[in-house]
Amino acid sequence: MDEDEIKGTAKDIGGKIKDGIGGLTGDESLQAEGKTDQLAGKAQKLYGSAKDAVSDAAESAKEAVGHAAGAASEAFSQPKSHYQPTGNSYVDESMLGRCTAMVKEQPILALLGTALAGYATAYLLHRRSRR
Repeated sequence: MDEDEIKGTAKDIGGKIKDGIGGLTGDESLQAEGKTDQLAGKAQKLYGSAKDAVSDAAESAKEAVGHAAGAASEAFSQPKSHYQPTGNSYVDESMLGRCTAMVKEQPILALLGTALAGYATAYLLHRRSRR
């Protein structure tokens, strides 16, 4: 709990007391002052809650970034099992690695395959919209 939340709650309670005493004694000035204190207390309490929430969110984000950085560091520090050593480098044997190698070796075939997939998708979508 934030310090502003505590102070705001105390100010709100004090304002309620002033408002009550002003109502009992008929002192409208004291009653108005009590209502003002209540409003100020609620605002200060809300401000403290917001500060607390932002602080918690920042701490959570800091922890998440730390975990992500640790995972990335671990992932890049040592080659994984789908990398095969070839001389002084590694060859990526994953599906993405094989696709990348195929595109580099046969760019025309990859371009034609992509164009065919795009045409088929457009045909299916266009045919469906006519119905």
